[in-house]
Amino acid sequence: MKLNSPKRLSALAALAVVATCVAVAAGSATASRSAIPAAAVRLSAHLTATQEVPAVQSTARGHWTAVLIRSGIGSARVASLAGCKVLTAPRRSGIVTRLDCSGVPFTLPASPGQWRLVWHLAATGLHGPVTGIDIHLGAIGQAAPAMLSLCGGSCTASGHMIVTADQATAIADSSAYVNVDTTAHPSGEIRGQIMKTTIGFIAGR
Repeated sequence: MKLNSPKRLSALAALAVVATCVAVAAGSATASRSAIPAAAVRLSAHLTATQEVPAVQSTARGHWTAVLIRSGIGSARVASLAGCKVLTAPRRSGIVTRLDCSGVPFTLPASPGQWRLVWHLAATGLHGPVTGIDIHLGAIGQAAPAMLSLCGGSCTASGHMIVTADQATAIADSSAYVNVDTTAHPSGEIRGQIMKTTIGFIAGR
């Protein structure tokens, strides 16, 4: 039997080193993804016509509540949300896995690091049906283009959607507002600045 030449052995050793590096890198990436901690932020906004820019002549008022939830591991403070209840508590994921909002159950994304916004709107005195609910990036007294559309056309009282990490950060840093459009006021009848709160309960392992 002919032994492998030194050149062949060197080539095999180099390939082994490359394969090891790739495996380590893949393992590190998987570990970093799976080590993302679960997180939840409760949001709320009191909406009035006087906060519109320019102000609207209306006595309508509203209250918008929401929860930003990031899938991951560990425990997180998950706030209660009007119209929503937990259906399935997690065993090891560290976060609620299923919610039911106004009779519409849904499952939270399993991908670590993915954010979902769950929201509910209660409003009275609006001049016509709601035609749109949007989130804008702007301070009190400033008008800005919509960053995120929660619903349009025939709107419901609650909903949920996946948002990017950048959108989640922008919504939660108190520089965003909710704007509600109606048939009588298509540019917005009531508006309110989004604020973070700490009321909630702990879910997780």
